Amino acid sequence: MRIVNVMISRVMGGIEQAFLDYTEALKLHNHQVCAVVDAKCKITADLEKRRPDDMLKIYFTHYNWLLVPYLYFKLKKSAPDLIIVHNKKAINIFKAVARLLGAKIVAVSHNPKFRHVDKCDGIFTITDYQREIFAAKGYPKERIFTVPNLIAEKREFVSPAFHNPPIIGTMGRFDPMKGFPDFVAALGELKKQGVEFKAVIGGAPQASYREEYEKICAQIKDNNLEQEVKLLGWVKDKAEFFKNIDIFVLPSRFEPFGIVLLEAMLHSKTVVSSLAEGPAEIFAEHKDAAYLFEIGDVKGMAEQLIQAVQNPVQAAQKAQNGYRLCRENYSLEVVADKLNRAVTFFADEEKK
Repeated sequence: MRIVNVMISRVMGGIEQAFLDYTEALKLHNHQVCAVVDAKCKITADLEKRRPDDMLKIYFTHYNWLLVPYLYFKLKKSAPDLIIVHNKKAINIFKAVARLLGAKIVAVSHNPKFRHVDKCDGIFTITDYQREIFAAKGYPKERIFTVPNLIAEKREFVSPAFHNPPIIGTMGRFDPMKGFPDFVAALGELKKQGVEFKAVIGGAPQASYREEYEKICAQIKDNNLEQEVKLLGWVKDKAEFFKNIDIFVLPSRFEPFGIVLLEAMLHSKTVVSSLAEGPAEIFAEHKDAAYLFEIGDVKGMAEQLIQAVQNPVQAAQKAQNGYRLCRENYSLEVVADKLNRAVTFFADEEKK
């Protein structure tokens, strides 16, 4: 198939990583891929490594309808069968382009918000949980396909050996839904109980999340954790980050998926995670692959951390189970097959 893969974001995060992975997964099944990105995006070098057949850079604004004739002219020669859009703000403009080109349009829904995605010919959700939400809202279930996030990198499992004291890490943007103040509070519980540890938090204090960053700093001070907790800033080298920690924690209060969980498991790390939406599905049938706690349960998080710290043999087994889960369910090859079946549905439909 001839497929246009669209991502108009200018930052780097989970959605952008999924877009890159889609390009690689589609190429694995010999689809012809044209990648459309914002001219100011930060992923050009990473995208080039995926070797799309073509790349189009645009200056995107969701209210600039002059983009419709421009995109039609630029994409007409490639005659795409399908346009896949990763950003909901881009759906209206690319739907108009799709109609002019006689192509189908599919939205990749990275969260359970229904707005705009209902206008598309199909929806790719990252969890079955989201699929059920959209079906309950009346969208035809047979046109919703669950295509989870994936991890394309390949690594051998390395049996973990904890530092002394163990190093506990987390990272992400300082969005309130990520639950970092809960993480710091849980570390405070560890200190109160005399559990020795060091901890690192990766993430940049962006202006939009400045208040949450200041809240995290206040929590560190209030829990007397200045000697135990280090704020790393933006993590440029994830491999180095995972190399230097023993336990990875996902404290999220809301998490549609959690690509960082796959990254941690692939790096042979013991995982402690909340049962937010995405993690709850990832570990639904694999509770032996992580230490789990209920959303917002600080004491529960602390208890699971203590279990991991004080039982290194058990923690190592969970790390191994997590690695196996990651490779068997979320590898490039496994998810590429699911994506291929999903896009092929629209090609077969066109032939009928």
